Amino acid sequence: MFFREAIARALREEMQHDERVLLLGQDVGSFGGSYKELVGLHRQFGSERVRNTPVAEAAMIGVGVGAAIAGLRPVVSITYMDFLMLGLDPLVNYAAKVRYKTAGQLHAPLVVKTTAGAKRQGVAHSQCIEAWLMGVPGLKVVAAGTPADAYGLLKAALREEGPVVFVDHKRLFPTAGDVPTGEHYTPIGRAAVRRRGSDVTIATHSYMTLIAVEAATRLAAEGISCEVVDLRSLLPLDLATVCDSAARTRALLTLEEGQPACGVGAELAFRAREQLDGLRIARVGALPAPVSSNPVLEAACIPDVERVMHAVRHLLIP
Repeated sequence: MFFREAIARALREEMQHDERVLLLGQDVGSFGGSYKELVGLHRQFGSERVRNTPVAEAAMIGVGVGAAIAGLRPVVSITYMDFLMLGLDPLVNYAAKVRYKTAGQLHAPLVVKTTAGAKRQGVAHSQCIEAWLMGVPGLKVVAAGTPADAYGLLKAALREEGPVVFVDHKRLFPTAGDVPTGEHYTPIGRAAVRRRGSDVTIATHSYMTLIAVEAATRLAAEGISCEVVDLRSLLPLDLATVCDSAARTRALLTLEEGQPACGVGAELAFRAREQLDGLRIARVGALPAPVSSNPVLEAACIPDVERVMHAVRHLLIP
C-alpha cells in the first residue's frame, strides 16, 4: 500500500467507526488532498464531514479546537507544516491546555495532520519544525516513516482524548510498504527498530528513516554494523528503546531533516547522555540555511546517505 493510501484508509475506517470524526482543510474535498492522500473521503462521507476551508490556518485550527471541545473529533489538514505556526495560538494555548484549565472537565480530541519536508518547493514550504512542538505539555507529536505506521499512528491519534500533531512528509506519499489487512493501531510513545546492528545506533524519524536504512545497508559492506531506531513518536519520546540500543553500541547518531540547533536530536542526545556515561554522540541535520527551491542547493542543505555515512565513520574513529 502507498503511504498516501494508508492515510486515507485510516481516516475512512475511523470515520465509519465514529460519526464525530470530520475532516477540515484546504482541498480536502473532491480534490482529495494536495497529495491525493484523502482521495475518496468526500465522495463517501459528503461535504458535511469533509469540509473545504479558506486559506486561513489560524481559523482552521481554531475551529477544529472549538469543535473538539464541543464533542466532535476533527482532523485539521495543514498542507505545509511551515504554516502550522499560524495556528499555534489555538493549538498550544487552548487545545493543549484545556484539560488543565478545567481540571479534566473538558478535552480537545483534535488531530492536526501536517506535511513537512523538502521537495523543491522553496524556503517557506519545506521546513521540518517538529522540535518546536516537543516542549508543549498536553500535546502529542507523531511522525510515521512507513505506510504501516502512517495507518496505525493516525488511527491511534484519532482515539486519543487530547490533541495530536500527525506529521507526514512529501517524499513519503508515493512510497509503498506492507500494511496489515486487519485493523491495527501503532502505540504512541513507542519507537521501532528498523535494522539491527552492533557498532552504532542511528535514531531518526519520518523520511530520514529511509535515508538511515540505506546508509546502514551501504556501511555494512564496509564492515560497520548500524542499528536504526525509528522514533515514530516525538512527544512522548521512547527514550528506553534508544538507550537500550545505545547501551549496546556505545555510539549514538541522531538524524533529522530539521535544524539540529534545539532540534529533536539535541533533546534526544542530552537525555541519552544523562543515562549513559561515556556515550559517543553526533548529530546530523539540515545545514543552517533556508531550504532553496533550487534542486542543487536543496540537496546540499538536506541530509543524504553520504552525509550519514560520513558522520558514522567519523563517530567511530577511536
